[in-house]
Amino acid sequence: MRRSKNESNWISLADMMTGLMVIFMFIAINYILQIIEYKFVENDIYNALLEEFKKEIESEELDLSPDGTVTFNPENKILFNTGSSRLTRDFNDILDDFIPRYIETLSNFENIDYVKEIRIEGHTDNDPPKSGEDSYKYNLNLSSNRAQNVLDKLRNSNAYLTLPDSMKDRLEFLFTANGMSYSRALNKSSEIIYASSDKEIDKNLSRRVEFRVITSSDKLAEEIYSKRDSIK
Repeated sequence: MRRSKNESNWISLADMMTGLMVIFMFIAINYILQIIEYKFVENDIYNALLEEFKKEIESEELDLSPDGTVTFNPENKILFNTGSSRLTRDFNDILDDFIPRYIETLSNFENIDYVKEIRIEGHTDNDPPKSGEDSYKYNLNLSSNRAQNVLDKLRNSNAYLTLPDSMKDRLEFLFTANGMSYSRALNKSSEIIYASSDKEIDKNLSRRVEFRVITSSDKLAEEIYSKRDSIK
């Protein structure tokens, strides 16, 4: 039986709509996997760090965010002198205690395969330099150098150097140093000013160093699909 021209066009349109529905389905699945990743991996990271640093968190020596970000700020101890990227003696002492425990926590973390990056971030306020240089560029260089010095401190620590080669290689791949300038400056409520109605920068809270864990859903997706296939 010969199909009419209109019928052929309708079938092509139906096929196209089916293809689009498949694409949208995969987008939805990817979005769901990202939500699972956030709940599954980041909650585990948070709980592991909370257990290890509970005392320091309660005494406000450091702050732990729900996504597992550890924040040091100069509320109690000065991290860097003004305009300097050199760690102060106080910050050196803090890191001497923090780094071995942080590395040990990561080394024992069951879901480390789902971690994409551990980002050491340097943050500044928006104070301009005395030289008259562009404020953002100056603070970008300053925050970058500060983050790099913290990373150097970690990589030269005995806790890092004595790791098994496999774990050392893994952490060397994960750890990065990033200068953020004042792009993530905070207000008095510890909110990023760009996303808040309160745009007044709290200079003290904005001058900080953060250890931020970035997760990846690729490994998790692979495991979920393998479990699904084993059920069939």
